[in-house]
Amino acid sequence: MKIRFVCWFTAAWMVSSAALAEVDVLVNGDGSKYTEVLFNGPSIDKYDIVFVGDGFRASEQAAFNARVDDAVAALEALVPYSQRMCGFNIWRVNVISEQSGVDHPADDIFRNTELDCRYGDPDDGEAERCVTSDSPEKCFEAAGYAPDADAVFVLVNDAQWGGCAGDLVFSSIAPGFAGIITHELGHKVGLLADEYTCYVCDGSDDDSSYTGPEPDAANATKETALADIKWNDLIDGGTPLPTTVDSPPGVVGLWEGAVYAAQDVYRPQTTCHMRTTGSPFCEVCEREMRNEVGAHCDKCEIFPMACLDLSEFVACQPPCRTLRWPFHPGCLSCPDFQLHDEIIYVLDGPGEGWTLNVLDDHGKVIAQGRRSERGLEVAFRADRSESYLFELRGSSESRQTQTFRAQLFRNGKPEALPKGAVTNAVR
Repeated sequence: MKIRFVCWFTAAWMVSSAALAEVDVLVNGDGSKYTEVLFNGPSIDKYDIVFVGDGFRASEQAAFNARVDDAVAALEALVPYSQRMCGFNIWRVNVISEQSGVDHPADDIFRNTELDCRYGDPDDGEAERCVTSDSPEKCFEAAGYAPDADAVFVLVNDAQWGGCAGDLVFSSIAPGFAGIITHELGHKVGLLADEYTCYVCDGSDDDSSYTGPEPDAANATKETALADIKWNDLIDGGTPLPTTVDSPPGVVGLWEGAVYAAQDVYRPQTTCHMRTTGSPFCEVCEREMRNEVGAHCDKCEIFPMACLDLSEFVACQPPCRTLRWPFHPGCLSCPDFQLHDEIIYVLDGPGEGWTLNVLDDHGKVIAQGRRSERGLEVAFRADRSESYLFELRGSSESRQTQTFRAQLFRNGKPEALPKGAVTNAVR
């Protein structure tokens, strides 16, 4: 039985373990049948991904290992995965196949592989780009050697572009397959919908209309009234609905075309990673993924600077003259990380020749200090999903030590700094 879900299709299987032949996997020297790739904590707290391979012979296991490393690097390179890697444990199980590659029913090409993976069969109405397995129970069996599996990701040893997501997640190792990895996990982790406008994509369904119920996914809707749109909090009041003009680029609105239909269903932005793998995630998808993965991180993993002991704030020795005070505003355990605070940070003490800046996570200066009656102060709007650095720079003309007092105001009210009020700095 095939059930269409999020990406292309998935299958539900009930198989007795007694009926399964043991999948051939590589056994490590210590007798284990899995390898730790990334470990961030107990599986009960983390989102565990197990990579297994199909169509990799015994002599090709080093290549499989390298492709898993490439897949992890793809996650580390794309926001918001890159900001929430603390939520993942990643394991590898090396499955050994008799032959290289996987089946291509459209071309009458068939391989003897351990997990029976194949591309879609157009004669059965499937999209050829959809990679799946005719023996999903074997994929789960292989992944079962790992400590836990919230997502089983099957990498197939084939250079033709393809992927799929459902109960299992699949990707080929085609050139540029990093985008397949991050896109397909968007389906599995965030339950995000595809945002492109065709399923078979052979020209027969280019002008299709959506006739189904309201999509469950966070990034698709058939509603057109602002109050009923799932992402209405991100839509500017002056944005036309539906939305047709992307100026300035990145307008969040109601863009027609999603979930394999060109009409009568809408997505949040004109471009998104769930529409084209070369694009970043749209704001809605990024928020959904950040929240889903972030739920598996504790506050100190997400904002390590906020958990440092700041009882001492002492400058490094000359000639270093750059000081940074890590800071993350607000309730770190609050479920809504999209709230903002108006922050004012004041230093009473630094004389002329000192500058004070606020930097974001990427090292970009977002606010610059100014002189006031209270001292040297900087004001900025802080997003609770981000962390910030206060950077104090002293003049290079002298290197004497100076003491100053720091004050923090949030939304007009004074607030204590983490264990540190009096600080020393080198000028």
